[in-house]
Amino acid sequence: MSPRRSILVGYFLAYVVIVGASVWGICAARAAIVAQFGTPEARRDWQAWKAETERLSRAHPAVERRPVTSDEPPSLVLMRDHFGTILAGGVTIVSFVVAFLLLALDGSFKSRRNPTTPLDGRIRLTSAGGRRRPHPN
Repeated sequence: MSPRRSILVGYFLAYVVIVGASVWGICAARAAIVAQFGTPEARRDWQAWKAETERLSRAHPAVERRPVTSDEPPSLVLMRDHFGTILAGGVTIVSFVVAFLLLALDGSFKSRRNPTTPLDGRIRLTSAGGRRRPHPN
């Protein structure tokens, strides 16, 4: 296997590991939120908070406060009903960030492998074919 091909395989494996870890993290967050807010006790607490916000919106007319209208906590609704959208968005964002970082990393390694300037600091021009022309002394 050529060195370039093994580098690309390494980049792909890094991408798969990072995206897999982010998917696992999103799934773990979903499980934690559903476990925390999906219980009858959490539902009662949410209903009590909802009643409190309605009372507060009427108690202080000088301060306008909108009462809560949702019957369930928004995080529960988001993770339970719109999980596919969150997962797709998370994978998309992580993919763009990882692609950018891997391209930057590859560029930094490529400049080490194929230096454009010799050690004496003079730039050597190349022809269209990519062969180096002798430097005029």
